[in-house]
Amino acid sequence: MKFELANVNIITGASGTGKSAIIQTIDYCFGSSTCEIPVFITDRVSAVAVKMVKNGTEAVIGRRIRRGTTPTSNEMAFDYGSSCSLPDTAEELRGVGKRDDARAGIERLLGISDAKLQSSDSQVEESSRISLRQTTAFMFASKGVIDSERVLLHGLDVPKSAPHIIASLPYFLGAVDADTLQARFRMRGLEKGIEAEERKKAQHEKDVTTFDAISAALILEAKSCGMPLPEHLTSKVEILEHLASWRVDAPLAPSSDDPSPWALHLKRKQDVGQRLSKLRRSLREAEDVSRISDGLVVSVSRQRNKLQAIDFFDDGEHPQICPVCSNVTEEPSAKQKAIRTAFASLTREREVAKRNVPVLDAYKVNISKQIDSLKDEIRSLDIAGRELLAADERVRLEEERSHRASKVSGRIGFFLEHSAKQQPFDESRLKGYKEDLQDIESTYGKETTEDKLRAAEVVISDNASEIFEKLPLEAPCIGTKVVFNSKKPEVTLFDTAARRSYKLVQVGSDQNYLSVHVALLFAMQRFFAESSSPVPGVLIFDQVSRPYFPDQDENSEEAVLSTKSSDTASLLQYFDFMFEEVKRLTGLQVIVLEHAYFSDDKRYKDAVRYRWRKDGTERLIPPEWPAGPSQ
Repeated sequence: MKFELANVNIITGASGTGKSAIIQTIDYCFGSSTCEIPVFITDRVSAVAVKMVKNGTEAVIGRRIRRGTTPTSNEMAFDYGSSCSLPDTAEELRGVGKRDDARAGIERLLGISDAKLQSSDSQVEESSRISLRQTTAFMFASKGVIDSERVLLHGLDVPKSAPHIIASLPYFLGAVDADTLQARFRMRGLEKGIEAEERKKAQHEKDVTTFDAISAALILEAKSCGMPLPEHLTSKVEILEHLASWRVDAPLAPSSDDPSPWALHLKRKQDVGQRLSKLRRSLREAEDVSRISDGLVVSVSRQRNKLQAIDFFDDGEHPQICPVCSNVTEEPSAKQKAIRTAFASLTREREVAKRNVPVLDAYKVNISKQIDSLKDEIRSLDIAGRELLAADERVRLEEERSHRASKVSGRIGFFLEHSAKQQPFDESRLKGYKEDLQDIESTYGKETTEDKLRAAEVVISDNASEIFEKLPLEAPCIGTKVVFNSKKPEVTLFDTAARRSYKLVQVGSDQNYLSVHVALLFAMQRFFAESSSPVPGVLIFDQVSRPYFPDQDENSEEAVLSTKSSDTASLLQYFDFMFEEVKRLTGLQVIVLEHAYFSDDKRYKDAVRYRWRKDGTERLIPPEWPAGPSQ
């Protein structure tokens, strides 16, 4: 298909002939992440391509299409120079490579800076940087946008794309450059880092305060129970660890200056218990040695019995004659001597082991007697303790304190086990973030950016208001001014006479919505042209007549209209404006995918490049084209 540069190009025809697919095809060539071209087309082509021309430079952008359920391909082609032609076949596309590489080449050619708009831990996606993708918002007035009461620009109704289109507006409006965007990206990262560090600091301070409060309460309670607090320990953690290791049999600090009988009793019982534990260890060691000795005796006896078999064959001297067959034997007598030597050695070892058995037995008996004696002593101490408890109230209180101390020690251990180890908060990272942010803010202040952005909004609003007056309007839009806000973005209509403003959703009438979108897009193109913005000077409208044919379906035929009809006078106003605007704005190209055809308007008929009627043979993809095999 061929379109004229710096002119209005119209394609008219019936529904279902492929007009709307032109926007989807160009969008796919511009590197979209998905292919939304109708399946009737993707089943019949292997690639799509578009040629762009500006200031003597030509560029061809192509992209493969995969047949099947997922037509999206990562293979793109980009070629540019003083003379580039669209090839007849996909195999002739030049500069074939990956999508990211091809798109980067297109962006360099257009002068779009590569600046990330948002933070991402993963690989930067197409929507997270200034790219060709955001320019389509200012080029396409697709069927879901052209007369929408809520969607102002193409792509703002897509959750994934909308935030990045909005973030790119200051760049395309000339309020910021690539360096400023990079600085803002860095600032957002620093601000998030500062927030995270300040949260950590606040949590750390809260944890320290909580830890100190609980520690003080536990130490105070331990002190009231008489648990010992070593003076050489100054850290609360060390004091708590010492208290957590306290055992119930350890003596408590006296509640008065003189040690009580109960404290002395506990001290004596503790000493006896330690001696008893030591004797039990000695008894276990002696029993281990005894078992080893018994095993040695058995093992030596078993080996000795095996060697004693020689007595069966020999009466003490080696006769050199076999006792079985009476033949002379050649066996050397040295072996017999070795056997007898080993037998004698084992006999001696057995005797030594047997002699040690009584010694070990006596030792074990002695230790057992001492253990029994200490057990009797402990039983006596227990009886004495019960008598002390029964006789002395002071002793009873000491016992209660001991139980309380045991519970407090357990609670302290639990507290230490489940408390995060206190580490000093590192202020250096937070301080570094703040210093870096201050340096960037001093260089890239927001005030200058805001001033430039407001100036751009004023220029666009003034141009949109001027265009708005030339288009068909209904109440309450008659006599209103268009006010554009790029931050949301949104359009407000202000009635200066009534001093009243209307949001877009309040103006009513599809014709009013259409006029707002047409006025805004042309006003933005004026601004882009005057500010040498990298946005391509192309506007594509999918059926300007949409408000006038609301009941159109996929079987609707082209509507042939006459300019003499009052019903079509309003629709013709849009095209009259477009014809005048392309004359006014050098280089602007307008493509209209239209359902209506004005048979008696010369300018309109001259601008029609293609007519795809339902009963004709011309359309984007002829129906007789065969579908290719699925891949």
